[in-house]
Amino acid sequence: MNRLVSLYNITEELYDLLQQETDSKEREALIAKVNNLMEERGEQMDLLSPPYSEAEKATAQEVIRLNQLIEQCMLSLFDALKLEMKQMKKQKQSNRKYANPYETIQARDGMFLDRKK
Repeated sequence: MNRLVSLYNITEELYDLLQQETDSKEREALIAKVNNLMEERGEQMDLLSPPYSEAEKATAQEVIRLNQLIEQCMLSLFDALKLEMKQMKKQKQSNRKYANPYETIQARDGMFLDRKK
């Protein structure tokens, strides 16, 4: 029997999960599911030990191929998250500048200092 079937199934489920289109509201739940699947996958990998049969080697090659696709999906998810965080920070700054436009100005107009003694 192929010992890598459970690892392959978890990897395929992870790939399918990352292929789904999600908006920013559902992203937190998606990340939690991805973390859970990654933990399960790590546990399955720890249980593996050689020697491997030819069928297991073929399954391992498919897992490696899916893993590369998963990495690309996770990088695009991470980039989208970074972009959203950058936009939120920029929006927060513009809102603060709108509320107090003279916050950054440090002019001392109208002040007289007498330096003579």
